[in-house]
This record gives sequence, C-alpha cells and structure tokens, in this order.
Amino acid sequence: RIGLVTSGLHEKAWPSILSVFRTLELGDPLDFYDCIITAGTALRKGQAGTLGELCAKPHPFLYAETARVGLGVPPERRHRVIGIEDSCAGVVAIRLAGFAAIGVEGGNIRAGGTTPLLWAECRDLTEVIPLLI
Repeated sequence: RIGLVTSGLHEKAWPSILSVFRTLELGDPLDFYDCIITAGTALRKGQAGTLGELCAKPHPFLYAETARVGLGVPPERRHRVIGIEDSCAGVVAIRLAGFAAIGVEGGNIRAGGTTPLLWAECRDLTEVIPLLI
C-alpha cells in the first residue's frame, strides 16, 4: 500500500499532483495511491484530503493519519511503515509518528541535521525501490 503526504494546501497541491501524473502519463493519482493527504480538505474514500489541516509537518499527525485512517495500518503494525522524505520537517514528522524514514537528496535533510534519524539515505527514488523489496 502507498500513500502520499503533503502539508501543502489542497488548492495548490492537488493541481500539482494532477499535472505531474498527466505529464508522466501515469493516469489518475487516486487510482495509483491508496491514500492522499493534503492540507485543508477532509479525507474521504476516493478523494485527496486531510483531517489534520491545522497540523503541518513536523507534526506527526499527517503521517499517522495516512497510515491509520487512509491505509488502515493498525498501531501494532507501524513498524512495517516506511516514510520517504526530502525535507527535515518531513523526517521529523515520520519519526514522531513512529515510522522508519528514508531520506532522498534534494531537500534540506542534511542542512537541518536530521540525517541521523534516517533508516537509509538515497540520491533519488530509484535507489529507494530495492530497499522496499
């Protein structure tokens, strides 16, 4: 199962997500992801949204909500969840939610000093795939 988390406001994030999927010809992101969490809209089946629109990263609620509500992962299985991030605030949010974190270059993880919180660090998403298999 896979979820997408952004603390960006739904009005800005959703068009960006759609644009990327159209450009890469990936179809509908709602068919690709099991759960999409954006800020500012309630989460409903088959829609992108969040119950935690007031809790931006590094608050762990966005990731905890994705796993528990969106993906149906019970708390006792949180050790099976891995978050992938390029931002310092995202890494902190993942770890505070009780999940392992994989860092991807391009953000501010090193500059923010959160590298020690990572389970693994990758140059790009292609390096993440073997870690998940």
